[in-house]
Amino acid sequence: MNIIKSISAMITKFWRWITETAWVQPLLIVGGIFAVIFSIPKFTTWFEAMGVNSSNSFYTNYRVSLEGEGREENGTRIMTDADKLTAVIDKWSFTNTQYDSYETYRKNVEADDGLRYGEKFFMVFYKSDCSGCEEAKNGFETLITGWNTSFPIAGSQPFKLYSIQADQTSSNDDTYEIDTDKKAINRYLTYFEAADLWASAAGRLEDAPYRTNASAGMTNYTYIENTDLTNWPVPTIFLIDFTKEAYEAGRPGLSEVLFGVSGSSYFENAQLLANMWNHLDAATASSNPFNAAYKK
Repeated sequence: MNIIKSISAMITKFWRWITETAWVQPLLIVGGIFAVIFSIPKFTTWFEAMGVNSSNSFYTNYRVSLEGEGREENGTRIMTDADKLTAVIDKWSFTNTQYDSYETYRKNVEADDGLRYGEKFFMVFYKSDCSGCEEAKNGFETLITGWNTSFPIAGSQPFKLYSIQADQTSSNDDTYEIDTDKKAINRYLTYFEAADLWASAAGRLEDAPYRTNASAGMTNYTYIENTDLTNWPVPTIFLIDFTKEAYEAGRPGLSEVLFGVSGSSYFENAQLLANMWNHLDAATASSNPFNAAYKK
């Protein structure tokens, strides 16, 4: 008890000295300011780790990884998770003209396990420091919460999303000599450029109703078409649709694209994404800018 009283007396005496000594107070104020300034990075890191002011944690839940991108073993490319997903999209997006009906097309896709990622889903390219990605995240979260309630959904498919982190580092990045190849995303994009995926996608999407109805500029489509490694747009949101409606519209697989979400609220962000998903819904065609029957 005496020890506690002694400590209390010392603290009281020290506090009285501070309050009565004029020159000490400014030093304490300045010291406090610097302490706050130097603490900001630590607090920022902590908040980001907790998912505050960051879209990373959301997209990470849906991420298909670029780890090991371009790695080979005995002359054979080891496919990353991102490669495997994109290979399915590449293989079954532009082959519909080879089949006499959707049923025949569907049987071939299923025989190849081409629906293992889903019959319909979003695929998003994002970065960790991207304001547009944050807006898209808000839209996706709102859409998920209101799926088939606030936002009526055509068809019976569940919400599905796969994300590719454009600034993800891979453990084999530094094994490449050319600077552009040191980025996993660049090796991924170049690999599928050789398969003509991006040029074919851009050609199809430029002609899709949304670009005209929304008066969208051509710049980002051109970046996709040319596989522009420096200017690849982020976020890029693709809709992959293997349904009969997409097949009959001549756009199975890679069907729609957005380069960010517009709107003045989370609800409007989500509504745009819902319209994208419902792009071929006849019931809402005239009010949906993704549909050819849209009326402004």
